Amino acid sequence: MKRCKQIIYTLLALSLAIFATCSDGEVAVDYTDDNAYPPPAVNITSPTSLEEALFQQTQRVTGSIESRNGLRDIYITLLKGNADVGYEEISRNNRVFQILDSFPHELDFSLNISLSDASTTAIGVFATDIYTKTTITPIVIEKLKGIPPRVTLNPSEIDQIELNESLTIEGTASSAEDLASITYALVRKTPYLELSTPGIIEVGSSETEKSFSFDITVDDERADAISVVVTDKEGFKTTAYTDIKSITGIPEGRAFIFEDFEMAPEWEIMSNAGVIPTQPYLFSIEGIQVGNQIKNVVTLKEAVDAPSGSIDFAFVNIWRNSSRVPVGSRGFAYVSAARLSGGPVGRQVDTDWLGGMTKNAIGFRILSQEEAATLDLDNFFETTTGNWETFEALSALDSYVTPAMANNDANRVLRQRTNAGASGNCSLEITSGTYIAFRRVVKGSEDKLGIMKVIEAADDTDATDNDGCKIADPITGGTTPGASAHYTGPNLPGFVYEGVTKLYGRTTKLKIIVQQ
Repeated sequence: MKRCKQIIYTLLALSLAIFATCSDGEVAVDYTDDNAYPPPAVNITSPTSLEEALFQQTQRVTGSIESRNGLRDIYITLLKGNADVGYEEISRNNRVFQILDSFPHELDFSLNISLSDASTTAIGVFATDIYTKTTITPIVIEKLKGIPPRVTLNPSEIDQIELNESLTIEGTASSAEDLASITYALVRKTPYLELSTPGIIEVGSSETEKSFSFDITVDDERADAISVVVTDKEGFKTTAYTDIKSITGIPEGRAFIFEDFEMAPEWEIMSNAGVIPTQPYLFSIEGIQVGNQIKNVVTLKEAVDAPSGSIDFAFVNIWRNSSRVPVGSRGFAYVSAARLSGGPVGRQVDTDWLGGMTKNAIGFRILSQEEAATLDLDNFFETTTGNWETFEALSALDSYVTPAMANNDANRVLRQRTNAGASGNCSLEITSGTYIAFRRVVKGSEDKLGIMKVIEAADDTDATDNDGCKIADPITGGTTPGASAHYTGPNLPGFVYEGVTKLYGRTTKLKIIVQQ
């Protein structure tokens, strides 16, 4: 559209000239005469030169224009060069136009332009009238600050490299300002993560150019690049990459990472109750097919409906055995799937439902704060991924939870509180932040070692009695009073829910890392 408009204006000017020239007996009119038909006069009211300007910053240009012939268009653009050799437009794409609805003879303008090109030395104001006469007014920029350093690397790309192999990177860095620092590291680009301690290349106090070379070892399978960060004395920096397309020779072995998921204890439902529980209280490392997806935390109903699968542990509320006789240690507990039917867990009724599931054996062990610090677990859970290094790191748990412990029933039930019944010294063992090591015994193959962090422990404080630790007995009611009354779900008529019976359905939040 603009091009058509320009052609029309040009033709209009030419036709006027031709008409004047061809008129009978009249003197030809010379529209190229700048005295008779002067080009636009541009008056800049914003600064007419800039001692300094910031790269990538927006600059406002204001002014007024007089055009005796009528103004066709006005725009500002970025220029390079200088007054001695002349200025040259950097790119037509940088032009910022003032929209004109007519051909004004006078105009006030205000335009913003981004100093987006590092070669910019001026901002050009271009005003053109209907006779295509153009006035160019440069706004000189003495110094463009904030231009990031320039960096080149050789090689810029590596097709393939062996894990733990070293290579040499060569490069050059230059800057309009003095260089301040050059560092390099093995990295993952997205999301950005440094995988090695940054190396430092010494830079002189007044160097603006630097050639460098360094050796680096590709010792992390997550790496997809080597980064070089160059910073100048003003704090502006450039990051350049040597991309790594492929890493070979990565050892076998991976780890599953299960991020913040929730489990909740469910009521013990007799097989003739008619309703299958729907709280997510069963955990499976390999996962169970539920509809069209694989789920690792499932409800009893989902496990019953699944064609097959294996269960590793459950999160339960212990307070009575399968004969509904109260037990001494009660409250929240993590229970090996192989232990569900044993006393005092009292979940035999569940095992009736889970006849088609493989119920694996797991041994648990709470790690002390000192042990967690020795294993650097806070950092491990924050930074680890499911790679071979994670698999190997989990092998360190071998001495914390031994095969003998995993095969001992005493280690297959891990209570949040010990001795939380009527007698014994009660102790709170599991809180938010507790680390629990575990070993799963797998028949016919190697055991799996893992560790879980209790991100958020289940809240049982309102179920404790006056000493703040013991979990209170239920308040019985209904036609069959007594602690063995059949609490088989919430809100049953005739039952009062206090003490241990309040704990069903409350969630714990976990993160688990375990060997595949």
